[in-house]
Order: sequence, then structure tokens, then C-alpha cells
Amino acid sequence: MPQISISYRRADSEAMTGRIFDRLIAHYGKEAIFRDIDNIPAGIDFRQHINEMLHRTNVLLAIVGPEWLGATRDGLERINEESDPVRVEVETALRRRLRIIPILIGQTRMPSSNQLPPSLKDFAFLNAVRVDTGRDFDHHIEHLIKSVDEILGQSKSPPSRETSIARTGERPAAKAEKPPAIQVEAPRKRDTGARPAAAAAAPSTAARQPTQQAVSIPAPARDWRYVLWPKSRPGRTLRLAAIGAVAVALLALLVLDLWPAGSGAGNVRRLFSLQNPGPVSALAFSPDAQEIAAASLDRSVNIWNIAGQKLFATLNAADGVSSVAFTPDGREVVFGERNGVIVIANADAGGQIDRSLKPDTAYAWQAIPAVVSIAVSPDGTRIVSGDDDGSVNIWSTDGKLLHGQKSHSDAVTTLAFFPDGKTFASGSKDGTVRVWNTDSGGELATLSDHSGQILSAAVSADGKWIAGAGSGNSVLIWNATSGSVARILTSNLDTVDAIAFSPDGRNLFVGGNDTSIEIWDVESGQRLQSVSGNSHSIRALAVSQDGGRLASGGDDKTIDIWSAQ
Repeated sequence: MPQISISYRRADSEAMTGRIFDRLIAHYGKEAIFRDIDNIPAGIDFRQHINEMLHRTNVLLAIVGPEWLGATRDGLERINEESDPVRVEVETALRRRLRIIPILIGQTRMPSSNQLPPSLKDFAFLNAVRVDTGRDFDHHIEHLIKSVDEILGQSKSPPSRETSIARTGERPAAKAEKPPAIQVEAPRKRDTGARPAAAAAAPSTAARQPTQQAVSIPAPARDWRYVLWPKSRPGRTLRLAAIGAVAVALLALLVLDLWPAGSGAGNVRRLFSLQNPGPVSALAFSPDAQEIAAASLDRSVNIWNIAGQKLFATLNAADGVSSVAFTPDGREVVFGERNGVIVIANADAGGQIDRSLKPDTAYAWQAIPAVVSIAVSPDGTRIVSGDDDGSVNIWSTDGKLLHGQKSHSDAVTTLAFFPDGKTFASGSKDGTVRVWNTDSGGELATLSDHSGQILSAAVSADGKWIAGAGSGNSVLIWNATSGSVARILTSNLDTVDAIAFSPDGRNLFVGGNDTSIEIWDVESGQRLQSVSGNSHSIRALAVSQDGGRLASGGDDKTIDIWSAQ
């Protein structure tokens, strides 16, 4: 009965799948692995066969290469065809809630949810394992097998001595025909190295050799006064230099530890880390900076007490959560789910759900677009939401939909209010940032200078600047009054997933597909500092209203809390 099934597209990753298949067979045995090309009999409905095999499968390995979506046919990628075997395999596994491990080949990235049909959207949020095609292949395969072992509840037993000897190339000792005679080993002579040791003599001869014992001559006692302060002048000079270096290092550590948060630009340092239950997709500080809410695509929002570094409450969502915000009074948490529902929960009552906002549908079967982004107006009377179909919706906090329209041609990934609350900005994967009137829902401006997708946008606290970034390494800063590009910051990141202004508008924090956070001076356009952040890509950044704290989170389930201006 197969325990492990492999899903792959032959035109995409046949060679690498063969290598992975061979390593899995060596570890688990051929009967434990199901690979579609080898196991599907001819002349039967492959959908039925896949369903039966997955019914007996413990884990599905979905191998994703650069062409996993499939070559387009008349403008439609194969993954969108109902008859595509790869789609059927993953679709069936998701429906059965089977454990799926996406395996990314080389530098391949996970497909985004908007690239997949509705039945496969959850696949985009699964944690993947990367397998390098080069020198790291063996290391990555060992990590993959370890992950599969954990799912299967298996562990390899320690190798026997015969196996160990065979692996090292030693010949195992021949099995004795009869018990060996008991021998007494003569005392060994100490080889001084002055001449080669003589070959062993017969036992009777060796027994007559007189035993030579090594004589240890104690070293003369050292005067520790001269160790600390040598007699020679060069020695004393070196000792003074060493003492000076230690003093400078201790002084630097003391200054870094005591330097107050927010004392100047470029003074960002990590204070502590929180281990979130799931990957972090969005972060929001409470107005008093005492709590931080972390949204996760694992269907939860976790609220942390920052001072105590403890998890205060967990809000269980019906679907993945990609956006979160506090109301201005800090009493409620607002978050959008991928099932199209906006949830408003009581933060003080441990996350009790107060109410939900959901657009009306004409038919029961009508699909509601996923909520991708959320923002709450400064006065707390309006909530704006951005959907993955390009819609921007304006709600009253009592649940009434005031304005709603499909304004972008792709998912609305980010939203930000201006300080007066009368206008807000939306950013989209269509590459544009649009400015809206909150009351009328009318569009005021379109900023289309960015060359790729917009994944994050921010408005400075004084309303002077709009910043936008996404695919590529460019961060654009627009003059909010004229709509012209004021600055173009060239980041070291390939993709920028999160940006945030400092409360005074002087600095911009940038994070993305790297473990570092960049701090930029907005006026001069100069990079002030770059600090190592999470161990994986940074998906979210948040700055407290008092400017004293910066938070970062991402795929490694870690929330880092930093001091910041």
C-alpha cells in the first residue's frame, strides 16, 4: 500500500523528479512510493485511479518547477483545465485534507493564489520545501525525508555494526569457527619516535622485555606577575593594546544597550522575538503600543502582549487571514478573511467576535472575492477593504456597505488612510496606486509610475508622501499633492513585500524577500541602515504610533520587535 505519492508535470520537472524518486525508494522502498507515470494502468479513468491511490496515501509531494502551471493553450494555462492530471491530483488531495508538501525546484517560487483556479487556492499558502539542483541536493533531500518521516511517524533505526563497517569500506571480521584462545597482552613499549617501532615478537619473547616507564619532568612554576605585566617593553606594549581593545568593545556594548529608542535615524536594533503559531501575513500595533496583532494564513489572528512577551488571545478564523488592523480606540481588531468576510472582534474580551461584514450575493452559489487588505479610518467610522478581484469597498463600522466597485484590474494588495481620514490610497498587483475620496468613493488620482506589481503602499503621517513598492527593487515615493515622483529608492531586495513610514515621516522601513530590513531617509533618498531580520522572507512591517517600536514578521513564524525612530 503506497504511503507517499508524487505529483509532478513531466514537461516541468521530469529529471529532478527521477532523482527525488530514486532517493525516496532507497529510503522507504519502491512499494511505498506512488508516481503517476509508473502506476496508472492504461485504459481507465485516471481521476478515479488518483482518487483511490490518494485514499491510501499519507503524504503527497507536489513537485513545482518553473513550468508547473503548464504551457498555455489559447491563453489558458493547463492548471486551469479540469482535465489536467496535476490539477486533479492536488485538487483531490486538498479535498481529502491530505498532507501536502510542495517541493520547489531550484529558485522556483510558489504560485500565487490568483494564478490558480478556485479549487487550488489553498495550495498557494502551504509551507514548501526547496530542493536545490546542485551541490545542496543531498542536504535538501535529507531535510525532505526528515519532514516526511515526521508526518508518517517513522524514524530510522540506528544502523547495525555490519552496515557501518560496510559504509566505511572496512571488511567485516570473519566469523570465528571456535572460541579464540585467551591471550595475555604484554605491556607495550613506549615508542619515543627516535626510530621505527620494532615488529611484535612472539608472546614468549615479549614477556621477557623489561617495561620502560615514561618519566614526567614537571615544568618550572610560572610567575603570573610577568604573565599579566611582561618584563620586556614590546610585551608590555602589546598587553596595553589588548587592554585598550577590550575597553573599547565593552564601551560600545554599553552604549548600544543604553542608547534610548528613537534617539535618531539608523538606530534600529532588535529587542526580542515572539514565536507566532503560524506564518505572519500582516501586523498591527494597538494605539498604545502595548499589544500587537499578527494575522496568519493558517486561519488565525494572534494578539500578543508586548511588555510581557506573552500570547494574549487567539482569534480563530474561518479562512486564511491576510490583513489586520486595530480601531483607533484599541478596543477592537478588524481582519479580513479569504472567504470574503470582514470580522470585527473585541480585543479587550480576549478576541470575542462582535460582528461580521459580508457583501450581499444574488445567488447562494455565488463566490465572494477574498479580502486581501484592510484599513480603518483615523476616526474609526469607516473600514475599507480590498479584494482579490480588484474591488475596493467602503464600509461603515455598523456593517453597511457604503461604496463598492471593481476599480483595479488585479488584486488590491494594500490600503492606507491619509491622516485626515477623508482620503485613502489603494495599491494593486495591476501596478497602480489610486487615491480615493472616503465619503463619495470617487477616484481622485492614479499613480502608475511603478513598473511592476504593487504589494505594499504607505502614507506618511503628515500626508505629504505616498510610498509604493512590490515586484522589483524600486521603492517609489510620490508627492501626495502633485502626484509626481519625488524619490526612487533602489533596494537590495528583489521583491518588496512590506513598507512603513516612521511617525514623523522622515524614515521609511523596507522589507521583502530577504532577511534584512532597510531604513531609508525620505528627504535625501539615502539608505541609513540595514539590519538582519527574520530567517525567511519578511511579509509584514508595523510601526507603533509613538515611533518607539518596529515589528517585522514573515514565513518563519517569528515576530521581531525592534527599537526604532
